[in-house]
Amino acid sequence: MSRLSVYWPDESCSTATATAVAVVDEPRIIPFPGRPSRTRSATSEATPAAPMLDVISRARLLFANRQCRACGYPVVEPLDLDDAQVNRQGLEIPGTATIIGFRCHSCNCEWST
Repeated sequence: MSRLSVYWPDESCSTATATAVAVVDEPRIIPFPGRPSRTRSATSEATPAAPMLDVISRARLLFANRQCRACGYPVVEPLDLDDAQVNRQGLEIPGTATIIGFRCHSCNCEWST
């Protein structure tokens, strides 16, 4: 972390030089106000909050269903709900939607999780 040096003259000029030197050597910390809390946009309030994302469970689910159960074809698409979290630009964040099933690209077989 870098430090910002700020010149801070002694408030009283009539103090002794020994105390002025001691005061100058002590670091002074200037508190900066924190960021204001962000308010939710109207689009995020209209949709219900997505459940907490469990990355490990999602990865295990995708790995367990990586090929078709009927024909064994290796290209399988996850079927998601329309409850993905959105970023500041209103775009969906990949991997935040709830997986409800899978669809094979070869035989169009669908199965639930």
